[in-house]
This record gives sequence, C-alpha cells and structure tokens, in this order.
Amino acid sequence: MKEIYKKTVLENGVRVVTERIDYVRSMSIGVWIDVGSRDEKSDEAGVSHFIEHMLFKGTKKRTAREIASSLESVGGSLNAFTGREHTCYFARVLDEHTDIALDILSDILNNPLLNPSHLEKEREVIISEIKELEDSPADLVHDLLMNTMWKENSLGRPIMGSAGSVLKLTKRKLVHFMKRTYISPRAVIAASGNLKHEELVKKIRRKFEFSSNSRPALEDQVPPQAEPNRMVAQRKTAQTHISLGASTFPYRDKRRYAALVLSNILGGGMSSRLFQSIREKLGLVYSVYTFLDFFKDTGVFGVSMGTHKNNTVRVIDLVLKEIRKLKKDSLTYKELSHAKYQLKGNLLLSLESTFNRMNRLARYELFMNDYVDPDQTINSINKVKAKDVIEVACDFFSSDKLSAAVLGPVGKGTLNQVDWGEL
Repeated sequence: MKEIYKKTVLENGVRVVTERIDYVRSMSIGVWIDVGSRDEKSDEAGVSHFIEHMLFKGTKKRTAREIASSLESVGGSLNAFTGREHTCYFARVLDEHTDIALDILSDILNNPLLNPSHLEKEREVIISEIKELEDSPADLVHDLLMNTMWKENSLGRPIMGSAGSVLKLTKRKLVHFMKRTYISPRAVIAASGNLKHEELVKKIRRKFEFSSNSRPALEDQVPPQAEPNRMVAQRKTAQTHISLGASTFPYRDKRRYAALVLSNILGGGMSSRLFQSIREKLGLVYSVYTFLDFFKDTGVFGVSMGTHKNNTVRVIDLVLKEIRKLKKDSLTYKELSHAKYQLKGNLLLSLESTFNRMNRLARYELFMNDYVDPDQTINSINKVKAKDVIEVACDFFSSDKLSAAVLGPVGKGTLNQVDWGEL
C-alpha cells in the first residue's frame, strides 16, 4: 500500500498527499484547512462555516452559478464541509477532468469576492440551516451534549454558530479570520484515484496560493477539560432524544483501536449489545447507537437514542447497566472476533471509494503528520485484546465522568431519577 502513497511538502509549507489507484476512472481531491469552529473566538462563532458558504458565491473569474455548474456539467461534483477542527473543499471527477477540478478549487480559495450583497443573502441561508437543525432533535441533542461537556470552551459551541452570532459576522471578520487561518502551514491537499503524483504537484504549485504566515500551535494550548454535566431541554417533540457522553483520549492515542472495538460491541450495529437488549428484546427504542469523535487533544464517546417520554429513565438505566456489565465481565472470543471483523470489513469496503480514501489520507496527515496504510490499521485492530477493551471502558465510564443531554417533553428533574451509580 505504501507504494501507492506519496507526499510532497511545497516550498511554502503546503502538504500534498496522494494515493494512486490506477484501476479506477475517477479522482477525488480535497483542499483541507486545519481550522474549524474550535479555532473561533467568542465573537467569531460560526465564521468558519460562513466562509465555507461564501467561497461558493462568486470569484473574480466566475459567478456563483458558473461555480455550481462547473463540475456538474462534466459529470462531477463540488462541495465542502466544516467541522470543529477542519474545513474541507472537495471535488469528485473523472480523471480526465482533473484540471477543471483544480482550477475551480484554486479559484474559490484564491479569489473569493465576499461580495457584501451576497453575504447578506447567505446570512439568511445559514440562519435557515441553523433553524433546520433545531427542527431535527436527533441532531440537535448532539450539539447540546457537546455544550454540556465543554460549556464555554469553543469545542462546545455549535459548528454553525447561533442565529445571533451569525447576524454579527461582517465581511471584515470573515477576511480577518481567513488571513489568520487560511495559511500554507494549515493547508493539506489530498487526492486519491487515477492520478500521477508528480504531475499533480506541479499543477498545484502553479494554481494554489496560500499566505505563509506562521501558524499558532494548537499544541501550546491547554486541552479543554470536559465537565460531567447533565441537562434537560424541554420541548414538545414526539420522542425524547437522549445523548450520553464521556471524554476520551485524542486521535493520536494508540488505544483508539480498543475504543473502536468497544464502540462496535456496545452500539455498532444490529448485533450490538445495546441494540439487542433495548430494541430487540424490549422494543423501547427504534434506534440506539454509539459514536466516537476524536480531536487533536481530546475526544468524545457517546451513546444516542430516542424513546417515548415515559421510558426515558428506564432506557438510560438500561444503557448504564449494559456498560457496567461490559466493565465487570470478560468478553468472549466470539464477541471480540465479531467486532474486529466488522471494523475490518467496514474499512475495506470504504476503500472502494476514492472520496473515502482521500478523506482518510487527509485526516492521518492532519492528526498524525503521517500515513497509515490499511494493512497497518487491520494489524492494529487484530492486536486488540479483551482486557484492552475493558480497560478503555473503565477509563471512559464512571458516574463522575458521564455527561447527558436530554431533549423532549420531560421534566427538568428527570435525570435525577436515573441511577447513575449503576456504573
């Protein structure tokens, strides 16, 4: 696998990482900026996401419509996303249209107009997007959990900001934020598919321009300390939505493979413990699942579900019971093996997509400044022992570490009825 991976660091510090997959006809390329909502000051909340929107609204060479149709007209696609730590602008095209993809991506990043009239229109679009999230309680409860855990720290704020914070964002703030963060030491350009690394590097060197300002080191910041808090947001919804979470170690920690196995065993699919015990045996939920989100200096392990308001306390108690059972009992070889096979299968299936490969390339570069080929990942999963999984579970879950966010038609004192000592 390492034979298809290549990395070049340009003179200005931009990192280019690629995987050549010569048996496909497509290519996915992403320009990743190592900046997200957690890099925002309190008066900038939502600015990363706002910038992501505005870069599609027109450049010195193209109108918003021309940008939108540029790759769709040749059967490709152009999009972007903003996270808590990264922003990515990406294109998926046939290999013969690589030059078009590079031209569009470089144009929106190098030459955005940030027209004030477009900014006002897009402000309304983003506020509508925020309201749409608020109308989706299953998604909103995740933001509530993050805020419950990290409070005033930027990691706990919604990625999109709030309607109030978005209203206060000006063109000056967007420009200032881009000058501070859209810089070459923070830029990674990742590509996977039918490509030639050296040719791609030459084109990137000609096309992309990033300021080479020095990058404020995240490593110098004090990692945020998650506070175990529990809150209820009362709302007239059809179901009560619940999200439980505990802080974890960062992405670089080698124990993340044990954490992935733990997540799979607890809530990684229909055969998981939580799904079988709470949905299949008792029919108390439609969906129940675990999630893992690693950051550079911390992380979150969570459990999410939705249930009837009358079952809120019972369902949480059942989750705690299953976690306690896993912590106290040993795992069988069969259950451990099943979880590993599921993880490895998901990984190998995902590698059939050039977009997933590009995503994986970039994240390893941003988090690890390195490349980890799939065989190494599989080997790391294979090495996980039952005791490693139980140790991680014991580290994550205790009554004084677990946070909870509940959204629905239940009383403020609902969580006081939960037997948190069950852990």
